[in-house]
Amino acid sequence: MLFSNKIIKIEVLDKNGTVVVTSEKGFVFPKNLDTDEDSILIIKGKNLTEFERNERVFVIVSTKSGDRIRYNGCVTVSMDTQLNIKVFTFDDTKVLQERRRYFKIRVEERGRALFFVRGEETVRFDVPEFVDIQDINIGGIFMSSEYRFEEDDAVCVEIDLFTDYRLNAMAHILRVQRDNDGNVIGYGCEFIGLTASQEDYIGKYIYNVQSSMRQKDIVANDMDD
Repeated sequence: MLFSNKIIKIEVLDKNGTVVVTSEKGFVFPKNLDTDEDSILIIKGKNLTEFERNERVFVIVSTKSGDRIRYNGCVTVSMDTQLNIKVFTFDDTKVLQERRRYFKIRVEERGRALFFVRGEETVRFDVPEFVDIQDINIGGIFMSSEYRFEEDDAVCVEIDLFTDYRLNAMAHILRVQRDNDGNVIGYGCEFIGLTASQEDYIGKYIYNVQSSMRQKDIVANDMDD
């Protein structure tokens, strides 16, 4: 199973399912998973957990678009500075979480509309209009606003994904969503012309939100027990 999207995180689990190594950089994931050659994952770092040679492990790969796939693996080299794992692609490879076209998550983020383009006209706001982001993926957003946009408008939006990163992107309104009474409740938009860096930040944001949600589920389950 190959990825067409950038890998942003590698997790190695022991035979009991406990995460013992996490790496967001300093790893090389094999690109030959669909060949008969050995597929070796290489992780470099400091104070890495050391394993016995041929010890069985699990490898979870997360991509910027929301894929999480678990592989079986076998340790071939283990030192405190480097870990090599032979990755298997048998039938027991498991998709833990898979994007649709692009994985979409529900959020509650406040953004700003700076201007929009309608036909040949560009309308700039003297004061940015607030927009509420209700879901987001690498492909686009669903947003609501007190301002009445129209289908096919292209809106320049700013969204503070991280404290040190503000996404500035054009969002093309594909549909105006209304309730049963005809009232506008939001706008389905696709991003236009995102850079690779912007896609990376959106992917990292989605991953962080997913991780937070999973952690909350773990805490809730522990409380129930």
